[in-house]
Amino acid sequence: MHPRACLCGSCGADGDDPGVLDVHYDYAAARRDPFLSRQDLFRYLPLLPVDEPVMLLPAGATPLVSAPRLASQFGLAALYLKDETRNPTRCLKDRATAIGVTMAIQSGATDVYCASAGNAAISLAAFAAHAGLRCHVFVPSYASATRLDWLRRFGADVHVSAGNYDRAFAEAEQAGAAKGWYRRNCAFNPFLVEGKKTCALEIAETITPDFVVAPVGDGCTLGAIGKGFREARELGIIDRLPRLIGVQAAGVQPMVARFRGSQDQGAGETEAVSIAVCRPRNALRLLGELKASGGEMVAVSDEQIARAQRALSEHAGIVAEFTSAATLAAIETLDVRDQSGVLVITGGRVD
Repeated sequence: MHPRACLCGSCGADGDDPGVLDVHYDYAAARRDPFLSRQDLFRYLPLLPVDEPVMLLPAGATPLVSAPRLASQFGLAALYLKDETRNPTRCLKDRATAIGVTMAIQSGATDVYCASAGNAAISLAAFAAHAGLRCHVFVPSYASATRLDWLRRFGADVHVSAGNYDRAFAEAEQAGAAKGWYRRNCAFNPFLVEGKKTCALEIAETITPDFVVAPVGDGCTLGAIGKGFREARELGIIDRLPRLIGVQAAGVQPMVARFRGSQDQGAGETEAVSIAVCRPRNALRLLGELKASGGEMVAVSDEQIARAQRALSEHAGIVAEFTSAATLAAIETLDVRDQSGVLVITGGRVD
């Protein structure tokens, strides 16, 4: 697959899904070639679309933290927090960025770009600054002053859209195509999913939980986690798939609506800006992974998320950003008593 190939030319024409490609590997060869003895995501090089690692900020190898007090409150056998706030820019996005920047460098690109509500943009800006690449980011009108400040500290070329994330995404794609920049939009670039899936591979090497919960915007993160667990099973690391649970804010819940066959997508507003995506571009990938794992989608209110955010800090010592706290809020809606679970704390940046 060409390092800039993203979309299938024969599907996605109806606009419902862009037809994002998928990366496949020789799993027989991967079983023969053990993972590397390194403490970052490139440990899984046989399952990554790069020839070799380059010198980058170190992403991955984040801790899986037991949360017994929260487990007791919800009647769970065990609860673990995959603490992605330990990545260089305090979010899971760094896993995707590490792959994207590696491929940009190996393809000879000098400029990289993305659209983001803040986290992916900050991640790309930091990695680009470290690697000496020019970075162009497109953010929605409601991007916080704190996140804009971080972007400018890293020297990014910042474009603030007059609209929401979906409009910023369209503006980014238009500019990127015209200028020939390397795309770090995970919703289109299939290679970035490969970085995110390493979160699941790390979990699988430690435990096999009954369920895993992650926030859902474009659908890339939970879709990638599903792929990671399927590959772990393919390689014999685990013998069953955890049930995937995707959570969205009640105000913007297109994936919940699509999963349930409903037209009600929410009122259109939420403080969980990182997942306020009206048109999820990795919907088909995520729906496939939910089906494979017997998973589901749930929606929670901003009030529930705010309570969960406080509970994570007061009862588990984790400072999670608002969007990430939706994972704990989802537990209230699930029948998971006496089960073991993992909440993916995707970010820890508090505006």
